[in-house]
Amino acid sequence: MIYTLHGWSFDRRVWTGTPFEDGNHLELPGHGESPFKSTDLLDLAEEVAEKIKGRATLVGWSLGATVSLIAGALHPEKVEKLILLAPTLKFSGVSQPEVVVERFLKKLRRDFWKAVKEFRALCTGEEFPIPKLQPEVATQLLESFSRFDLSPYAEQVKLPVEILVGEEDSITGVVGALSLLKKLKKARITVYPGRDHFTVLYSPSA
Repeated sequence: MIYTLHGWSFDRRVWTGTPFEDGNHLELPGHGESPFKSTDLLDLAEEVAEKIKGRATLVGWSLGATVSLIAGALHPEKVEKLILLAPTLKFSGVSQPEVVVERFLKKLRRDFWKAVKEFRALCTGEEFPIPKLQPEVATQLLESFSRFDLSPYAEQVKLPVEILVGEEDSITGVVGALSLLKKLKKARITVYPGRDHFTVLYSPSA
């Protein structure tokens, strides 16, 4: 069974037309019709793990990849494989300079919807509808993700991990994916030429 978890400011619709279209699509807090409440990534990973029935493949994109890895590290009895699209070891300080992240978070607090549109334009040139978002919850979630270091969780993961990243990804970037790869025991990476942070979703999984 496959469970998916999308990235920030998107929703379950991103999986339409991807290799994971038929999965069980979970939504982040403050996004779409999410049942999840916590914006703390550790607590959120526990909420996600509770939704998993049996042993599953957990597919996460961007912020969703971080939560998926934490869930796999904390609950290996529920997750048999991780597929991580556009993941990063740490968003602020690895994928993006800390000053850039802090500037964006301040902008998000000042004008949420304008900042969301700017973020999504950086993700891809593809058009995709903005989902129903709860600004305060979504902002808190991104703040948690931005400063979260996956290192101690990645180091304890013994599951097989597949990393997929677009060569043109300007959000988490190839550098974020490679930094995470170095911390994992059983992982491999595929870098897709011409794909960005969003269009990597349409790349075939190995």
